[in-house]
Amino acid sequence: MRNIILLLFILTHTLVIHAHYDMNENCHRAYGEIIQLKFNSGRKLLSNEKSINPGNNIPYYLDNYIDFLTAIIGEEDIDFIKLKENLPARIKKLEEGDQSSPYYNYCIAEVHFQWGLTRIKFKEYVSGFYEINKAFRLLEDNSRKFPDFVPNLKSLGMMHILIGTVKDNYKWLRTILPDEASTLQGINEIKKILNISFNNKDYHYLRAECLFIYTYVMFNILKNYEDIPELLPLYYDTTSYSTVTSNPFLKYSLAKIYIHSGKNDKAIEILTSYKTDNNTYPFYYMDYLTGRAKLNRLDKDSYKYFFRFLQNFTGKYYLKSAYQKLAWYYLVSENNDKYIEYITRVLHNGSEIIDADKQAQFEAKSGVMPNIKLFKARLLFDGGYYSRALEVISDIDKETELTIFKDSLEYSYRKARIFHRSERISEAIFLYKKTLTMGSEHNFYFAANSALKLAQIYEKREKFKDAEYYYKKCLKLHYSEYRNGISLDAKAGLSRID
Repeated sequence: MRNIILLLFILTHTLVIHAHYDMNENCHRAYGEIIQLKFNSGRKLLSNEKSINPGNNIPYYLDNYIDFLTAIIGEEDIDFIKLKENLPARIKKLEEGDQSSPYYNYCIAEVHFQWGLTRIKFKEYVSGFYEINKAFRLLEDNSRKFPDFVPNLKSLGMMHILIGTVKDNYKWLRTILPDEASTLQGINEIKKILNISFNNKDYHYLRAECLFIYTYVMFNILKNYEDIPELLPLYYDTTSYSTVTSNPFLKYSLAKIYIHSGKNDKAIEILTSYKTDNNTYPFYYMDYLTGRAKLNRLDKDSYKYFFRFLQNFTGKYYLKSAYQKLAWYYLVSENNDKYIEYITRVLHNGSEIIDADKQAQFEAKSGVMPNIKLFKARLLFDGGYYSRALEVISDIDKETELTIFKDSLEYSYRKARIFHRSERISEAIFLYKKTLTMGSEHNFYFAANSALKLAQIYEKREKFKDAEYYYKKCLKLHYSEYRNGISLDAKAGLSRID
């Protein structure tokens, strides 16, 4: 009996010792397939790795990446509930690995971080932030033990950015999240690992993910849209462009760069070149963004992409916005009955979590049909067709076509935006100030965004006192539409000035 117990102990101990972490070429390939949403081929590579290298724990970490992306992209409650059941066994498996490896804490932390983000998306806020805190502590410990371990920078950078940003905006989370997280530190870490992924072949496999993360940070955290075009050379680097053409995340973010740069035609070219197959997990947001870009150009087939998005996507976000965009399509097509039909559907579908859906709900509840010419000018402006937008708005007869206050307010705002992007800055400043004066007591976003744009103009001119005044003015105004995004932009501006 004693010999049997001794044998079992030896076998168990041996299994634990030989559970190691080997991020080998096979795992790199699987990682690449997963990031491209080719989950079936990714699973085959992981299954093969488990067969030929059964002691390698990396495939179990990558299995979780598939679960994470499935839940976060699909937004299906049933997937979230089902996939969440894999978490305890997966953590247990990873904890059986070699603790002397830098991948030990890293993989466990990645799994906690991914599920923290997923829980937050599915409104399990407290448990989600606790998962993120746990991941942060593991990565901090890993950073002290293995200061030269490069992958740590990716996750730690993301966490520093997330925690720093969230704590600044939601004070109640300060009791859950660590104090030492810094948004600026996180941005520098992401920059560093992005450069490493381009220059060190051992970390090329991280390039696509890091480029997407950094682009996301530029759009959503730094809010520094003027510098976003500087990312283009990274997308068109000769060693990475093939990755861009096959990666839906990078195509999506590249298209957004072009849209924000006023190069809508190029964005449409990229979006319409995206093809899927049965091996690729569906990324229906591509249809939404394609429809949005084509609507900016007033294309007659833009409605098809919104219909396809609504027909296929069963998640929570952008549903109200998609119905709103269909209403907009019919508005500029001068079909008022169809506009009313689809703007009414906004009220009965989707959720009010993100700004785009909140704004759609606001429009639907208002019961006010937008001015068609102002609306065409808005869409053309969003696509970067500034001369066409100015032609449309200049054709408006202010005496007969701007008979309600909202339209008069929007007229000065839209013209200011067109002048601003057309580098007619003095004219833009005059109209922004006019909009701010007219609209500061009303529940529209025009005044707040005018204050924000004035602040950004003065910040660029290094007139920091004026910039600070308008950023703070923006934050003091009361309105509903786009409030979260505008407020975050203003807070980001104040942080830059500080």
